[in-house]
Amino acid sequence: MLTVALWLLVNGDQHFATAASNLTVSVPYEYTYRLPSGFSSNANETFVNSTTTGNDTIDSLLDAASKAPYIAYDDSFYDIIGRNASEPQLVQQRDSAFAYEAGVWVPERDEVWFTSDVSDGPRVTPHVSVLNLSTNAVYPLNGTSQPIVDGNGGYYFQGKVYFATYPDNTTYRGGIISVDARTLEVETVLNSYFGLSFNGVDDIAWAQQGNDRYMYFTDLAFPYLAYPTGLPPVQLPATVWRWDPQDGVLLPVISRNEVNPNGVRVSPDFRTLYVTDDTATFGPPGPNSPPMGPGAEDWLGPYVYKYDLDSEMMPVNRRVFALVRQGKADGIHVDDAGNVWTGEYEGVTVRNPKGKVIGQFNSQYFQENKNADGPFIANFALAGDTFVFLSTTRLWTVKLAKTVVGAGSSIVN
Repeated sequence: MLTVALWLLVNGDQHFATAASNLTVSVPYEYTYRLPSGFSSNANETFVNSTTTGNDTIDSLLDAASKAPYIAYDDSFYDIIGRNASEPQLVQQRDSAFAYEAGVWVPERDEVWFTSDVSDGPRVTPHVSVLNLSTNAVYPLNGTSQPIVDGNGGYYFQGKVYFATYPDNTTYRGGIISVDARTLEVETVLNSYFGLSFNGVDDIAWAQQGNDRYMYFTDLAFPYLAYPTGLPPVQLPATVWRWDPQDGVLLPVISRNEVNPNGVRVSPDFRTLYVTDDTATFGPPGPNSPPMGPGAEDWLGPYVYKYDLDSEMMPVNRRVFALVRQGKADGIHVDDAGNVWTGEYEGVTVRNPKGKVIGQFNSQYFQENKNADGPFIANFALAGDTFVFLSTTRLWTVKLAKTVVGAGSSIVN
């Protein structure tokens, strides 16, 4: 790997940085919070793509980063991708949004299951596809005991894959289903709250306390943008729910004024719950959005929130874990080291457990056309030592320098 050494002068201080010529560019973390006077940037574009400083060396470094697949902001990111990072492998490319959501690693099958963009409708059939990690073959998830309708987010837990499913414009009301990874038997887990259908279950996470299990899921109003006619009206508030299968209790556990929820995950020790907020930095609210403006103007915004899980496995003590710089975060995964990975407009961002951005998988590289592919990365998968990048019309894999989520992990997700 060819490496270029750079001495950078910032606000009178001299800094050493390295730029890998093709694959990885290292950007000093200081540049995320301190730049030469007179800098400019654009919140509707990525940091490295839109920031100019008047310092030719810094500007050249950021320009190189905008073209690289990997951007390192901290040396710990190299523990994940390696000093000699492997080249991303394009597994498949189509003209439809086939590689969009879920990203569920099924270790006993050596597969990653993923779903298409439901708003792409009949152009994508089926909605659930399989990537065989041994052969790189991609094929439909066939043989399930029932069809999987409008699958979206997903989670692997104790031998089953749980899919969030959206309602469609027929009689299907959506909810959560499980698929047995061995038999492919499909069962409905939840589909209503006292007869009221969910708006659009988006993402799922399981946690465990002793022998008790708890499922958290998010519900938001996106399907009414995907299917403008034929759906029942929004009847339930956008919220995070908790399902207690021991006592058969379903409850909303985070109120609407706290978060407009999208992605949800738990930490490896099951003591922390992470939730991504679906409120983008800029942009007008849609016809079915909650009563608020864009995140730059109202009390919600493009945050990743962090909650403690108390002795009853209820989320408490909310605080901001991260602020997404461009757009918003959607899909979220946590690795065995506690690093939090989120799909964002800038790509897949990796933060350490303290919330520091340590690196990014750059969407400018992985997305063929950000206008055609959509403005952001909805989801991805962490499959052992393989990172699976769902880039809407493209499916990529990256061989990592280490196993980030083990097959026996408590959070295979």
